[in-house]
Amino acid sequence: MSPHRTPTRRRVVGLYALLAVVLVAGVIGLGEILRHDHPAGGPVVPEVPAEFDPLRDEVVCEVPAGREGTERGSVAAAPELPVPVDSNALYDCPATWDGRRVRYVGEVVGAVLDRGDHAWVQLNDDVYADGIGPLPTHRDFRGGNAGVGALLEPDAAAQITTVGGAETRGDLVQVVATFRRVDPDSGEVAILDVEALEVLRVGTPYTEPDSPARPVVALIAAAGALAVVIVEQRRRRA
Repeated sequence: MSPHRTPTRRRVVGLYALLAVVLVAGVIGLGEILRHDHPAGGPVVPEVPAEFDPLRDEVVCEVPAGREGTERGSVAAAPELPVPVDSNALYDCPATWDGRRVRYVGEVVGAVLDRGDHAWVQLNDDVYADGIGPLPTHRDFRGGNAGVGALLEPDAAAQITTVGGAETRGDLVQVVATFRRVDPDSGEVAILDVEALEVLRVGTPYTEPDSPARPVVALIAAAGALAVVIVEQRRRRA
């Protein structure tokens, strides 16, 4: 028979439960400190013309989307000069912008897909894709993180030097293009058929600022782990 063991006192169980809660809360708190540690003064926001700032306000379409079996109505003739637009408006009101010349600003992300006589790129204009830096250095989650596909001539594609990704900020480009709700040649949906491209800012690698909190977090975590080992050793010897 095994020797009789004295049941653990309730206050000891409560103390362990309290320590567990404190430990979990501490880990979450330390994670938040590391995850959202900003450089002094906050994230750097590059200067971009105000008309290209992709605000995510509600979009009111000039022409309502057509329905099956009914006429959509006529879309206003395209103006002589391209109209500044963002991806939110293009996706919310594709019938309004179909066939119109637009001016669009976005960060080149993903890859430049060379197809010989043309190239495909993705241009992302979300507020957290470029202006205020990558997640999780802030908590501004506006936008769908989708951007718009753009069809480029080889000469225009050759101007792109840096493509955005997890560790790199891509080139910020401005394009003058015709928006196609459905491209008649490729069958692609919601694309920009680009006629001119200008690089507004060359992409660069993301630089991770020094975090004074990280050494402190490491010391606290090491001290906590050592304390757990000491307590466990003493409990076994008792």
